[in-house]
Amino acid sequence: MSSHGEKSQKAKQGRKPSNMKNRNPVAKFGLLLAVLLTLGAAGVHADILPPVSINFAPVGLTMDQTAQLNLVNVSVPNGMFVSWRFIDASGLRLAQSSVTLPLGKIVSVDFRRQVGPGPTYIRAEVRAQVDILTPGVPSESLRRSLEVFNNDTGATTVFMGGGQ
Repeated sequence: MSSHGEKSQKAKQGRKPSNMKNRNPVAKFGLLLAVLLTLGAAGVHADILPPVSINFAPVGLTMDQTAQLNLVNVSVPNGMFVSWRFIDASGLRLAQSSVTLPLGKIVSVDFRRQVGPGPTYIRAEVRAQVDILTPGVPSESLRRSLEVFNNDTGATTVFMGGGQ
């Protein structure tokens, strides 16, 4: 005669093992690693692309002219971090920098063409680009303008405003 314990033992032997208890630890680690890599890649991707990018139309610039980019933070009390650049017609960065704009302060940056090696053209096309790097700050928080003026007289020949 079999005891109750033997019946219980036979019943356990007839059952299929649970997948939950016998999962391979290597598979668990692989799944965790895949999830972390996916989340990490999404975070890195978010850091690479600027939240807001503002592009000005190209302007012609002669050797006796200066392009001036004017920026003012109109609504972010703790300041906003921006990056700006001047770019030529072939996409080459001619000048660039970054700055924190305090609320209400106007920051102006100038680009004046330099005579370099090789042929110097009388006129060149340039454009300005500004990236707002502070997360969550809309473009309306940055008033901006681009102007071109003559170095000799200071007279503005091109003006492009933007913002609210």
